[in-house]
Amino acid sequence: MAAAATSASPTKDRIDAIIDEIGQVLPFVGMCINAAADSNGRGEIVCSRGYPDKILAWLGSRDFLAEWRGLRPSPRGTRLRDTWDLDPLPATVRDFVVPLGFGGGVSVPLYTTSGEVLGGMHFSTESADDITDLAHDGLCLIAPTIKNLVRSLPQTIDWDPLSTREVEVLELIARGRSNAAIATELYIAPRTAATHVEHILAKLGAANRAQAAVLGMQLQLIRAN
Repeated sequence: MAAAATSASPTKDRIDAIIDEIGQVLPFVGMCINAAADSNGRGEIVCSRGYPDKILAWLGSRDFLAEWRGLRPSPRGTRLRDTWDLDPLPATVRDFVVPLGFGGGVSVPLYTTSGEVLGGMHFSTESADDITDLAHDGLCLIAPTIKNLVRSLPQTIDWDPLSTREVEVLELIARGRSNAAIATELYIAPRTAATHVEHILAKLGAANRAQAAVLGMQLQLIRAN
């Protein structure tokens, strides 16, 4: 997988090559990689094989990403067999996995650097026995590489979601407040205010405060004044 990940091929071809190699140890009958495509949680299907349009529409939806994040998946993800005792069953399992007859499945999250769930790799198999520990371990090991490839694609969002406090700071930036004024209004130390501003610029990929404000409005993180 290392050769596929570091080749000079286009990003999507590199992802496809990795999926080909995964298929050698995990006999999946359906799979997809999805990721957040905007700040409102809309999803994007980056890569898919075998799944019908019905399940792809769900896996690329805002509702699925909300459900997936709500499950707070561990870095090792979730196997289908681990969900049977959940009450209620996740909509993904109840409305799609069970009706489509998949016997096994595993989903491994893709995390941003701030620990938010960017999306995930999702694989379905005919039998739960098809998902061996070796295959599962391989997915977990390749997840960071897949995440980096996904984030380089133009249709997926390339920033870490802002925290509630950072959104508050961004609103004040958009109103033209200085770091000192932000610190006063939010009852925080000036250095803390400056740190929030630095994080906002980095997460949004903004060159300056004005650009951060514009991006914040375009992404609907804050309202236009």
